[in-house]
Amino acid sequence: MSEQHPVLAPADIPSIAVGSMNDTHHQEVALVNTLGALLLQARDGNPDPDAIGRALDEWVSHTEAHFERENRLMQEHGFPPYPVHAQEHTSALDNLHRIQAGWHDRHDPDELGDYVFNTWPQWFQMHVNSMDNVTAQFLSNFVD
Repeated sequence: MSEQHPVLAPADIPSIAVGSMNDTHHQEVALVNTLGALLLQARDGNPDPDAIGRALDEWVSHTEAHFERENRLMQEHGFPPYPVHAQEHTSALDNLHRIQAGWHDRHDPDELGDYVFNTWPQWFQMHVNSMDNVTAQFLSNFVD
């Protein structure tokens, strides 16, 4: 973990068979790294709760659009395990919305930081390596 990439380095993002999905994953990691840098700044005694809130809200909006786009592609192209993958998206969004609400209620950088630095990276890499990888292999027959 470096100062430039406090949560995940681009090289740590698993590559999958659909370029547009890879692009979305890289965008998401950039947003999380921005949020992570703000959380490290807060831990070092220079918190900016407004900037943290904006970065978090931008990440949540991006993730909502990301999952919506992926769900739509799976449905349009008849991806057989769509219900399982879509449910994983729903669960992940529920967790992210809970964390977002917690931040806006309590402004607790430790609570948000635990999710950003520990919970999310593990989930993200597992999800991309498993569900997204299989989905992208299937979708690569239809999209880039």
